[in-house]
Order: sequence, then C-alpha cells, then structure tokens
Amino acid sequence: MTPIAKPHYNTIKMAAKSAILILVVFSFVTYVATLILGPVLFYSTSDGLKVAARSIHAIPLEVFMTFPVDVPIQVTMGALFGALVVIFSLCLFFAWRDRGGFIPALKAAATNPISFAKTNFLFMMPIAATALLYASVIIDQFQQSQGVQTGSLSFPPQTSPYVILINLAFAPVNEEIAFRITSIGIPVGLFLIFLYRHDPKVSSVKQKIRFLLLSMLSPEHAKAKLGCKNVETNGVFRGISPLEWVLIIATSFAFGAAHYLLGGGWQIGKISTAFLAGFVFALMFVSYGAYAAILMHWFFDYYFTVLDLADSTYGGIFHSLANVVELTNIVVGAVIVVVILLYWAVKLADYLTLRASGMPRQEDS
Repeated sequence: MTPIAKPHYNTIKMAAKSAILILVVFSFVTYVATLILGPVLFYSTSDGLKVAARSIHAIPLEVFMTFPVDVPIQVTMGALFGALVVIFSLCLFFAWRDRGGFIPALKAAATNPISFAKTNFLFMMPIAATALLYASVIIDQFQQSQGVQTGSLSFPPQTSPYVILINLAFAPVNEEIAFRITSIGIPVGLFLIFLYRHDPKVSSVKQKIRFLLLSMLSPEHAKAKLGCKNVETNGVFRGISPLEWVLIIATSFAFGAAHYLLGGGWQIGKISTAFLAGFVFALMFVSYGAYAAILMHWFFDYYFTVLDLADSTYGGIFHSLANVVELTNIVVGAVIVVVILLYWAVKLADYLTLRASGMPRQEDS
C-alpha cells in the first residue's frame, strides 16, 4: 500500500473496529433481553394469556418456497409460542458456539482482522443485520421518492398485539423452512449425494438420509464432511458452489415476489427490500447454517416487535430501550455501510495509484 493511502486505511480500520465491538456487545445483550422479554410479556399479561389459551388444530408450514403443508397437531398458541422461543434459544446457543465461540471472537477482533468466513456468527450477526437494516431503509426511501410504495405488514382491525407477536415469531421458522432449508438445503444435499454416490460416507440409505438432513441444517458442514470446498476454509467466493449461487439468487427472487404477491399489506416496492433480505438470509444459511438464517430473520420480525410491545405495555425504561436500540441499529448500520464503501474506495484508489506508477502491489501488513 502507498505511504499516502496507508494512514487513511488504518484510520478506517480503527474506526470500523471500534464501532463493530460496541455494536456486537450491545446487540448481544439486547438479543438475550428480548428473547427473555417475549415470554414474560406473553405469559404474564392478561391479553397475552387470553391469546395463549387459544387452540390451533394444525400448524401451517410451507416447503419449497410456497408449497403449503398443514401439520395435523392440536396445540395452544401458548405452547406454540413456547416452542418457538426454545427454537430461537437453541439457535442462539449454536451461534454462541460457532467457529470457536463468541468470547474468543471478541478477544481476537481486538488484534486480528475480522473475516466473515472464519469469525463466529454471533459476532458477525449484528454487523450484517444493521447493515441490511440501513440498506433496506435507504432503498425504501429512494423508492418512495420515485413514487414506488413499499407498504407495511397489516392485520385485521382489533387484532391482539399478541396474535401479531406469535405470527411474527412463527415467520422466521416457517419462511426459513420454505425458502432456505428445503429450497436450498435439499437440492444441495441431493446434488452432493449424487456427485459423491461412491463415497462410503453416503453409501447406504441411512447415511444418505442423515446426510440430507445435515445439508438441510448446514450445507457448510455437509460439504466439509465430503471434503468439498466450503466457506470457512476457502472463503465466500470459492467456498460457495455455482449451484448454491443459483439457488441463493432464485430463492431470493421468490422471497421478494412472495411478499408482494401474497398480500398482507405489502406493495410492489417490497420486492426489492425482501429480495435483499432473502439474499442475505440465504448467504448466512449457506455459510453458517439454518440457525444463522433463522436468527437473521428473527432480528427483523421478533426482536423489534418485542421491544415495541414492551414499550407500549410497560413504558418507562422499555420506552428508552426501544428508542436506543432502534437508533443504535440505524446509526451503526449507516457507519458500517459507509466504512465498507470507504474501505473499498481506498483499496481502489491504492490499486489505481500503483497501476499508474508502475510499482508492484504489496500485500497489506
């Protein structure tokens, strides 16, 4: 790197790391808080207990993007919400343990470069989530300035906020099953089984079934089991196969279109922001696993809904918390997006300077 560009580059890196470390620690605390706060609201308020007592005669799931499957099981809404909280808790547990663990990732980030492929997901999640949130807000504002409306999710009048909460808690699980777990995980698993059909790891029917289930939970681990290139070892561009890129793009388009075509209050402008969200969710699914995609989705549907519900129910400190969380996510998301753009601008300027001077390019220290 040239002597002129180096100080700017180091300043950008220091600013980015400071913002990232603050965001990650703050976000983790609020993730755990909202995960606990949801059940407290649902099971300790009179409105929540009324909704919890309602019966459900079948759980409506979707597979392969929009194919409906009703699971014939009779449960109460309270039991379903409890099961969803358990799923989110397990996802958070797996995220904590991912790629060496959350605490070691925090310690390493202070002195080492942050790598998407090698860094713990729970560390990476706030970075990706806030950047996605800010990018979605910017896209939405630009579209509205051009007369393209996004709309908003709507429910019938007088719908209980706890009915809304359970619907938005169910969406991350149901939609990830539909658009990522079955629509990406199964095709990738079947393709690998066919490609490595002579490998002893997938020779028997039982092994094939287990491998397919593994691929649905984590294509990354399924590929590693067969010795294929994966994200952790080879990075994003070399670790994600051409088939996976095709599936990521296809399911993201379907995810965006489904939000508009299936109604619910969304207008045509939702296609672009939902496509972007679907792309990021799919990238997380392929790079980390189902737990990562569910948690990213949970951030947008459950996380903010619980904070808003706590604000409207209790007020006081929860009103302040909701405002601080919203402001922090937007501001830090903007910082991260700007830092990323500046980083690549400096890298491009450095590259063009070296090309113009004819000097050989040196690796960053």
